[in-house]
Amino acid sequence: MEKVKSLAYVYHKPGDMRVEEKEIEFGPNDLLVKVLTSARCGTDKLIFKKGHYKVDSNAPIILGHELTGEIVRVGNKVKTLIDGIGYKQGEKLTKDYLDFQIGERVTVQSRIARYENGLLLLDEPLTILSFYIDGGYSQYMRIPEKLIRSGSVFRIPNEITSEEAALVEPAACALESIFSTSHPVGVDKEGYHIIESGVKKGGNACVIGSGSVSMIYALLCKLEGSQRIFMIVRSEEKKKQVQALLGNGIEVYISPVYDDLEIEDKLEIEKKIIEDLEEMTGGILFDDVISACPSTDAQRLMLELYNPSGYAAGACFGGTHALVDRASIDMNHYRSANTFGTSGCSNKTMERIIHLLKEKKISLKGFAYPKPFDFKTKPEDFFTNTVDGLKPILYPWN
Repeated sequence: MEKVKSLAYVYHKPGDMRVEEKEIEFGPNDLLVKVLTSARCGTDKLIFKKGHYKVDSNAPIILGHELTGEIVRVGNKVKTLIDGIGYKQGEKLTKDYLDFQIGERVTVQSRIARYENGLLLLDEPLTILSFYIDGGYSQYMRIPEKLIRSGSVFRIPNEITSEEAALVEPAACALESIFSTSHPVGVDKEGYHIIESGVKKGGNACVIGSGSVSMIYALLCKLEGSQRIFMIVRSEEKKKQVQALLGNGIEVYISPVYDDLEIEDKLEIEKKIIEDLEEMTGGILFDDVISACPSTDAQRLMLELYNPSGYAAGACFGGTHALVDRASIDMNHYRSANTFGTSGCSNKTMERIIHLLKEKKISLKGFAYPKPFDFKTKPEDFFTNTVDGLKPILYPWN
């Protein structure tokens, strides 16, 4: 095994993240990358604050799984790793895929999962980057055999910036949940529902939130065929930010800030929001609603924004709407709506996002916070800073 010294944010336990010099080991079956950009995931922020049982048992460990790296070493046995696993189970990896070259930029899929009929399985993953093995908040990172053999190393075309490449994984998570959306469009002669996957074509979509992931959702809803797309934001500044990055095709509604109020007051404010949006949509409200923020209030509001006379779908962090105080779940109960979680993506959706960026069908430029973070930044500043809801990015070599 070879070793290289690397500065890194090293997680020890909740609230205890340190800048340390670590030795990164890599062998003949590995790639070694110089990390160019590493974006902060909301999961990393939560781990820093509260921990995670899968991560804590492997600490000290380097977090970070939304990244761009430049290959600096290619193990001399990498080209022999032809038997696929996970996403590539039962396949032989191609020579072109295994022909990794020094200087190529890559990003990776963090969950090396098992698959069945092309669908990602949650349980018993083969490994998870930054949960079980060191991740990308580091100057160097090892890409081990399991990531390579599962087809989870993706080359970044020249047309894509390193900042955009670091957002491929969260964008793929958004696209995965859009592809998971199911809209009944009729019944067959025996009464089976005829289902179409994806946002309702020609329908209304609403995104609650204004951060990078929220804007990615709005961008993808437009691409996938929503006719009208609304975003619910908290300030005039957020409205301007959304319009600057997404253009005038997005209809922006400014909601009051009411997090700290009592439940009865919250319900009154939400009633007014719903009435306003009913008027703006002619009473139709929304066929697709995405709560792209970890607020239980946003999840409750989401459930009230479903198209009352149609078949609606909602995506939210964790899908915990049944636990939200005073939430109405009648539409879910009577099957005219369904709600699901937004996290997680497959290799296929990461490939799709890279293709869309390369072909300039979407752009993620400007979705990251413009101020660069580096190892002179205190870990608590990087992991807790709200940065206007945009993605903070660590530049390990600044």
